[in-house]
Amino acid sequence: MALRETLGTVGGILSLAAAFWLVVLPSDSTMIFATVGVLVLGLVASTFLRGNPAVFAAASVLGWFSVMFAQPFALTTREINALRRVANRGDEQAEALLAYYEVMTPYAPYLMLALTVIILGMFGYGMARGRLTVFHNMLDASNGLATFLTRVGVTAAVVLLSALIFAIMYDVIQRQYLGYNPQWTRTDWYRMFSATRVQEMEWHLHAALFLFCLGYAYVKDAHVRIELVRDTLRPRTRVWIELAGCLLFMVPYCYVVMQYGIENAMRSWNIGEGSAAQTGLPNRFVIKAMLPLGFALIALAGMSVALKCMVYLFGPPSLKSQSNYYAYSHQNPAPPEESELPPQAQAR
Repeated sequence: MALRETLGTVGGILSLAAAFWLVVLPSDSTMIFATVGVLVLGLVASTFLRGNPAVFAAASVLGWFSVMFAQPFALTTREINALRRVANRGDEQAEALLAYYEVMTPYAPYLMLALTVIILGMFGYGMARGRLTVFHNMLDASNGLATFLTRVGVTAAVVLLSALIFAIMYDVIQRQYLGYNPQWTRTDWYRMFSATRVQEMEWHLHAALFLFCLGYAYVKDAHVRIELVRDTLRPRTRVWIELAGCLLFMVPYCYVVMQYGIENAMRSWNIGEGSAAQTGLPNRFVIKAMLPLGFALIALAGMSVALKCMVYLFGPPSLKSQSNYYAYSHQNPAPPEESELPPQAQAR
């Protein structure tokens, strides 16, 4: 059983790797179809071999996102025209791709819908192991995602915040030293770590720190809330609002930001974009890539919260105390009967 679950987890990790590769491949690459196949096969393996619930949930949501981003069955008119120009020069690979897209484009919406149904069906089947066990799987997936996001947030806080503090201290010390020794600006060291570069590195680190901690803050319920209204509602109503917010607002918003963020980062990579300042940092694509990555983390946080809300709303009473995190608040804590673990949960 342990080997089976390990192989299922490896399948989920493979799907995550394929999802990442899918979004960075050019749309006219022949590898895009094989990558979609690897993604789906990895999800199938994770579904039937019962991989780690958190890895499986992450692979499902990010795999679906990557398929929607890549649009592997259709190209835009501009991309088709560019591919046709290459094919007219006698490129056999371009001719094969052009023939493929011309055949598949009319059916692209239906094929994308079919892939969506397949991924959703595999997710439902992977979680469903009997009426009681399905909620245990959902809760395990939620807790696993929350643990991962917590580790990412804490690691980012330690590493990036330490680097940010060091950069600020160095910037201040160097500015003071230049008042005593203006010739320092002519050294190779200053050219490497000029005031412009250090200041740009400060906001790069700050932006990355903020983005990496977004998901961590949400699973810890640390974002600002308007408690004046929320505290007057019943616990189930609060959870319904949380669930609706995740599915109707957070996931679509993350999708839009990730889609345009990936496109923006890829464009920056292709043109070799650097700082607008002559002495600034090169490789601007690095910080631009942090935006879709940060929103991928908060999409996983939304997945974690939504799963926990579903367990609270539809799961058995024995799991209520483990899934009531978003039913209450710091000002309005859970009653004793819902704040203590029941014997079933303790035994588990």
